[in-house]
Amino acid sequence: MILRDGKAGENTLDRSVTKRITAAGCKGSRVTMSADPITYPVSQIGELAVYAAVNALSAEKIMPESFRPVILLPPGTEESLLRGIMDRICHACDMEKLVIEGGHTEVTGAVTRPVVIGTCTGTEMKQEISDRGADQIILTKWAGMEGSCILAYDREDLREVFPETILMRMRGLDRYLSVREEAEICAENGAQHLVDLSEGGIFAALWRLSVKARRGFVIDLMDIPVLQETIEFANHYDIDPYRLRSGGSLLAVTGDADALIGKLWSSGIPAARIGELREDRDKILRNEDEIRYLDLPQPDELRKIMV
Repeated sequence: MILRDGKAGENTLDRSVTKRITAAGCKGSRVTMSADPITYPVSQIGELAVYAAVNALSAEKIMPESFRPVILLPPGTEESLLRGIMDRICHACDMEKLVIEGGHTEVTGAVTRPVVIGTCTGTEMKQEISDRGADQIILTKWAGMEGSCILAYDREDLREVFPETILMRMRGLDRYLSVREEAEICAENGAQHLVDLSEGGIFAALWRLSVKARRGFVIDLMDIPVLQETIEFANHYDIDPYRLRSGGSLLAVTGDADALIGKLWSSGIPAARIGELREDRDKILRNEDEIRYLDLPQPDELRKIMV
């Protein structure tokens, strides 16, 4: 079977990766490292690699402490591009208080555009173990946020449709692309099953949440926070904002959504309750009176635009 473009699907990962790790006895008892590649042709590739690794680790309730980049560049790359990538990596690491511990840089014909793979390591966050049943699902920030930010930075055609004030506002979302702080707040307040939103958007993250919790869910689509500008960008490109890359947002399961949402808002982090877990495995999306079931995660909508 030929693999599809983009992040490997859940079934593929289970068949060809997870089962082999388990069979080989290589799986550790806790996560202390994450590794994530950025392969899109984007100007912010350096900081996006940092945030992708930070967010994946934070969602496992591990506090990120160090970062190591692998930078692959195609033949003919100017050194100024490498300096720019490293400047962005250093800035993001400074914002996240990460130590850069070495790395690897290589020019190779194996890639046709820059690729940055970020590896992040850390130690366990302080956690509260709650004996209260947890089934309420909350989402921080906004679905489609990262994809909107990328488009505002790198798609010149948007300048012909949207005023510069809107594009500047969407570029400003880059200050929200880390979930480290909200993950720490969630861990300290007994939240379970944290899932960071990244490739595939909110729909892919909800699927991963169901797998992680081994339960289904009911989600009210009208309760999922989405910026109006994201909706307008999605309409312009005829894409689904719920399948748009959404790094910087976090799903969390809690027994007291109101209390956790209050804690997050008091720290300046927008959050909203969007649904709840079910005892069965049904993945229900509710839009007022309309009911449908979530399909297997699809390739990120950004891949239709950023090629």
